[in-house]
Amino acid sequence: MLPVGPGKKKRWQGSLLTSSIYWQVTYTIPHMPAHSHLPTVIQAANSLADGLVNPSLLVTLHRDIEGLDGKDGEPLGRSSKQYALRWGIFTMTYAAVEAFFNDALSLDPSQTRHLPLNPDRLRQVGQQLGVQIFADGWGVRTRTPGAAGNRSRWRVYSGTQELQAYLADMRKLRNILSHGGDPRLVSNDSGALWPLAGGKHSMRLMGAEGFIQACCDLAAQTVLAFGGQSDDCPRWPEPGRSGLSAERPPPLALLS
Repeated sequence: MLPVGPGKKKRWQGSLLTSSIYWQVTYTIPHMPAHSHLPTVIQAANSLADGLVNPSLLVTLHRDIEGLDGKDGEPLGRSSKQYALRWGIFTMTYAAVEAFFNDALSLDPSQTRHLPLNPDRLRQVGQQLGVQIFADGWGVRTRTPGAAGNRSRWRVYSGTQELQAYLADMRKLRNILSHGGDPRLVSNDSGALWPLAGGKHSMRLMGAEGFIQACCDLAAQTVLAFGGQSDDCPRWPEPGRSGLSAERPPPLALLS
């Protein structure tokens, strides 16, 4: 379960993975002076890594049940039962990353006001702490529809406008799911979702898995913005991957 030993680094090489593991990327950017709030941010990042374990396991489960039959004798692959897993993966991941920013940017632990996953709002709180987060150089990697519409591809959303569009669609999707609505009615201004008939959209497993990667990228850039180093970032949980899903993520400007 933990092939990367304590204190060791492993670069993600996009190799075939058959079980959930942890991995750590080496980040190489100019070192910033450590902020007094850095220990809080590191602790929040560690909690996020713990919170992403179960969503990552559900991604692996989604793949494991392909080709199996349910108790009713019907195939589980491409069934509504299998499809439902992606919404659980997404909502659990969203809750974990939102908790990360609430913990990392807590100005007063006695205050219970919730911080949404909104780049503009989070940037303002960062400025109150004297730290630039969600800056122009920030970006995330995720999986989006390919040119053919079905096969997914890695895509980088970079800069304030692209990040705002991507996270706005994710926030709207979370809100629809949390209120029991139809997730197919979500907007797709960022182009991160898969088109359906009738102008509707949906998130596939690769999109939910890509959102996990995007959340790891956001957390890592936050640690670095507070003056942390690569060793301060946790080992992120990694779903079992093979074939198309094992493609290596592209580099980011601040994470390489």
